[in-house]
Amino acid sequence: MKPKSLYAAFDTFPAPKGAAVHIREFAQTLFTHSGGGLLLVLGEEGLPSWQIEGGMQIRRLVSDEQNYLKRAMQFSDFVHAHAEMLKNDLAIAHFRDPWGGMPLLAVESRSYKTVYEVNALPSIELPARYPAVTARTCERIRELERRCWQEADRIVCPSQVIKNCLIELGADSSKITVIRNGAQPVDLNQISRPPDAPSQYLLYQGAVQSWQGIEVLFKAMTFLRDMSDLKLVMCASGSKPRLKYLQKLAIRLNIDAQVIWHLKVPQTTVIQWLAGAAISLAPLVECSRNLVQGCCPLKIVESMATGTPVIASDLPVVRELLEHGNTGWLVRPDRPSELARAIRILLAHPEQRASIGANARDKFSAELTWQISAQALTAIYREL
Repeated sequence: MKPKSLYAAFDTFPAPKGAAVHIREFAQTLFTHSGGGLLLVLGEEGLPSWQIEGGMQIRRLVSDEQNYLKRAMQFSDFVHAHAEMLKNDLAIAHFRDPWGGMPLLAVESRSYKTVYEVNALPSIELPARYPAVTARTCERIRELERRCWQEADRIVCPSQVIKNCLIELGADSSKITVIRNGAQPVDLNQISRPPDAPSQYLLYQGAVQSWQGIEVLFKAMTFLRDMSDLKLVMCASGSKPRLKYLQKLAIRLNIDAQVIWHLKVPQTTVIQWLAGAAISLAPLVECSRNLVQGCCPLKIVESMATGTPVIASDLPVVRELLEHGNTGWLVRPDRPSELARAIRILLAHPEQRASIGANARDKFSAELTWQISAQALTAIYREL
């Protein structure tokens, strides 16, 4: 059967990072609504270029191109070819970036409506990843983004900060709906600590880009060397050069004996590590990627689902999820000594940790499950 809907994401799927979780949940929501659909994503070694999972067809662009923008253009051609073939069959096309959006919007005499899901703006995010990107390139990318939010029928984003950013850039506020990231409810009675877990440990889980604040976290650990039994577990994913740099940084800071690395672990294992952690950490840095563009850290939501207390940077995007002293513990960003002090405070007060974790779990159950997000997204599809 020809798919009735299409979801395009310039990202590898599946993958051990938050974006892949989000893609899975939103794509499944779209395909459940439409009765089946086509997921267009990036591939990598070991993944088939085409497969079927239930009502989902997955087609992956396999490319050896290392240049980000050249690979993005390849993905645009890949999406356009499928959209042209299916333009009379699709009801809804949902895209996460301008690389998938521009080719979908360029199809003439199309029958489908479009949804632009803005989790990140490449014009803001790329300079943080690739410092050599020129201002002129970012301006040209911004023009593509602008066309996407102007021409898409609806826009969804995961935080009020991102919505405000889009409005300031000229997007129509009436088209924008905030649908926050979610997580699956966790039955803690069915979760066991990993057999190799230390007696007490902190946990960082997720990607390791520069804006995540891993350097700040490692410097904070240097203030905790006297707590010889305390470990930092890193359930991390990212590029090999970045991970290698961080491992060398831990050695240089003389905290490598405190850090336990688990790279690219499956989500089920991450939940086990979360459930057993004393504290989960989200040390986001104060930069345009987090302040201007905004985000909705999946690591925080997943920690709330397990009732694991979170220490996070006091940023607007974090305050949308956590209240200091009630559902989380907030510290000023980019202050390693303050982060270390917060860790000491919560470790010394287990009753307060338990209270914060329980309150966070209650808020998660009421507001932040993927089921709640799916209901909000389905309502948009029905309107279209």
